[in-house]
Amino acid sequence: MSFRPTLSLSVCLALAALSCAPGAVPLSRCVTAPTRTVTPSPALAVDALDDSPQIPVAGAPSLGPANAPVTIVAFSDFECPFCNRGRNVLADLRAAHPDEVRIVWRNLPLPRHTHARLAAEAALEAFAQGGNDAFWRFHDIAFGHQEHLARADLERYAALVGLDLPRFRDALDRNAHAAEIDADIALGTRLGADGTPAFFVNGTPIAGALPIDVFEGLTAALVERARASNSPRTFYADTVRTPLPTPERPSTRPSWATVHEVPIPAGAPSLGPENAPVVMQVFSDFQCPYCARVEPTLAALRERFGDRLRIVWRDFPLAGHPDAMPAAETAREVLAQRGVEYFWRFHDALFEHQRDEEGLSTAALERHAIELGTNPVRLRQALADHRHQAAIRVDMDAITATGVRFGTPAFFLNGHFMSGARPLAEFAARINSLLPEAQRVAAP
Repeated sequence: MSFRPTLSLSVCLALAALSCAPGAVPLSRCVTAPTRTVTPSPALAVDALDDSPQIPVAGAPSLGPANAPVTIVAFSDFECPFCNRGRNVLADLRAAHPDEVRIVWRNLPLPRHTHARLAAEAALEAFAQGGNDAFWRFHDIAFGHQEHLARADLERYAALVGLDLPRFRDALDRNAHAAEIDADIALGTRLGADGTPAFFVNGTPIAGALPIDVFEGLTAALVERARASNSPRTFYADTVRTPLPTPERPSTRPSWATVHEVPIPAGAPSLGPENAPVVMQVFSDFQCPYCARVEPTLAALRERFGDRLRIVWRDFPLAGHPDAMPAAETAREVLAQRGVEYFWRFHDALFEHQRDEEGLSTAALERHAIELGTNPVRLRQALADHRHQAAIRVDMDAITATGVRFGTPAFFLNGHFMSGARPLAEFAARINSLLPEAQRVAAP
């Protein structure tokens, strides 16, 4: 669960499951956060809600209003890749419902994750020193660099957050927060949380990083229930005692059969001949870890299919990724100044350095662009007047107009929709299925 926009490619480690436990459904894309207007519920009219003896939240790190009608208690593990996915799902949910959703953190470090318990102790020390703000900052840095959670890494992250390092080191040396972690584990065990991530939405159990629609449905139902409540202060305790039923797991496979009209704008950067029998439009986001994950797959497809495949870049910077739009604008200016070859070089550099500590900061974007011969004065002018946003919006409107539910990356292969960082074999099979008909139509 990220409650800030930091992301890591480690969230993309596996497609076979959504939790560090068997029986989960794949998710391989960054999701677009839905938006809707919600009438304030009675639960929002009180200062804070009473705690629940079954699933207590007092004293734990939290994000969101204390009077939010929806409380999601998340049992998580800093080394679990599926927890990293789950944090991003909840980030989108919080972005859509900032006044309605509160997240409460509970530790459930799994024994096979060798750095998870130490990371949990480090995060709780951040909480002890700086409260919720320091905890979530440390949380995001740790998940953003999930493959680097050794003691020295954690100390470096503590310094970035501004913690008292001698006090931090002493806390780790003494295992100062061991009892708190053990209490979280005991609570999770009592509640039946046997894998990570595990969520309890006002008491309703959700196992694994399921799609946002699952959490959206529960959020809407709970807000309606809060609106009808005669006792808003006890709403959390009451709903935990009589929770909503667990939703069915949805299928995340997109429909392939429908052919969508997705016009390609003039000048869209592409690889491969314009008369290629199969055209793959890639709607992507430079800050999306799943988009980075699929890049080697796209390169392998280009090598395998050669002139039979054209890949077209389309922008869809997600609102939850604050660096994505500036990155897209910078890439467009590189294209305008230096042409399509240098656009792809810039594209490759951004995905290559996506996980760097500097990430896609303004300084990093400018440096990568200038290294490719982009005029810095013209670049800064283009970013200041946002001259490329109109073209980016054309891309965003094009996929939105299809009506498909999507996240990034999203693909249209001769108009057929696919979503997520799917395996190479799946893409290859889809392309092979299109080639005979596409080549027959193209034949003179």
